[in-house]
Amino acid sequence: MNKKRIKIGVFIIFIILCGAFLLFGRKKIATVHNPSDNNYYIKVYQIGYMYTTHYHCVSILYGPDGEISRAYFEAFSTDRLKPRYMREDQNLYIEWHDDYVSVRYADHATKGTIRDFYLDGRITSTPCLWDVDW
Repeated sequence: MNKKRIKIGVFIIFIILCGAFLLFGRKKIATVHNPSDNNYYIKVYQIGYMYTTHYHCVSILYGPDGEISRAYFEAFSTDRLKPRYMREDQNLYIEWHDDYVSVRYADHATKGTIRDFYLDGRITSTPCLWDVDW
């Protein structure tokens, strides 16, 4: 009887771990290096592997000494393919400037947002109009 309980317990733990991975695992969307200084780069991750139209994402700006700043945001996929997921240059645009990097994405609250990550650690957020033709 104890062996049966142990097997059931292991199976339940396995199912819980698989579910946690699907909900909280990170999928890398993009890594973009600063064209003038390769020591600075930004990585954007989709949090969770569940396919839907709304995604939890995180952008992390790295420098020569490690992480400079990070921001979490809610985005939605404008992808028409099945299954939908976040993609660089379709759902997410990243552009480097002299002293900051801009991350532009679509969201339901403002229909689009631009997050500027400055090399000194500041983050600014500006609403923009995301041109989507669905």
